[in-house]
This record gives sequence, structure tokens and C-alpha cells, in this order.
Amino acid sequence: MAVDEATKKQDELELYQIDDKAIVPFFKDHLEDLKKFVDAHKGQGLSLLELLKQFIRTYRLPFNMQRYMEVQRTFIQQTLRSQLENRQAAVSNWIQEHAGRHRDRMIQLQCLYLERVKGSLLPQVQELLERRIESLKAKESGHGEDSNKT
Repeated sequence: MAVDEATKKQDELELYQIDDKAIVPFFKDHLEDLKKFVDAHKGQGLSLLELLKQFIRTYRLPFNMQRYMEVQRTFIQQTLRSQLENRQAAVSNWIQEHAGRHRDRMIQLQCLYLERVKGSLLPQVQELLERRIESLKAKESGHGEDSNKT
């Protein structure tokens, strides 16, 4: 039980590292992939929130890559303070041993954060998807008319 409390406190602290202003732009930048992902999972009966979490887990991309790299650099610096003699080898070694776990942790935190901001996020993402679908339909109907004219 104590471990669970410690984990919850650590999660809470790390959730503040997520750049909440980067979430909607992240989904906007990946809108085409998100739409394809949502379409591919349509029959599974998942909510938009669950689909967004699955999308993040599948693509394994941080909301804000620059901030992610800064946090990772800070973590590397803290971890390697005692290994000053061969810094480049130590960083390379750290990346091989810890980078995957660090990214997995960040992806999990992003999913937890989506749960926290779902009330404001879901309508915005839903609107992005609907606009994208309307845009595609408009292109299809415009293209279909052109081919009928020839």
C-alpha cells in the first residue's frame, strides 16, 4: 500500500511536467494519423478518450518533444553526476539502459493527463476530427463532380 501511495505522489509530481498547452496542437499536427487510427478502431466501441490514449501508446510521441528532451536531459544529468570521468560513454550507456523506460513512463503520464483534462480536450479533438472529415468529404464531392464533367 505504501508503494502505491509513493507511486501516486510521483505520478502527481511528474504530471506537472506535461505541457498542457501542447496537447491540442499535438493532435492537430497528427490529425491525419489520428483520423486513420480512429477509423481503424471504429468497431471496437471505444470512447474518444480511450482512442486518444491508444493513439498515444501506439505512436509513442511526447506532446512536446522539446520539453520531453529537456526533462530527459535533466534526468540524465542527475543520474550521471557521479560519473564525470567519461561523460560521453556514460550518457550513451544511460540512453541504452534507460531511454526506453523513460519514454514509456512519459507516454503513461500523458495518458493519465488526458484523463485529467478530458472535459476540455475531448470537445476540441472531436471538432478537429469533424472538420477533417468534412474537408475530406468536400474534396471527394468536388473531385467526383470534376470527373463527371469530363
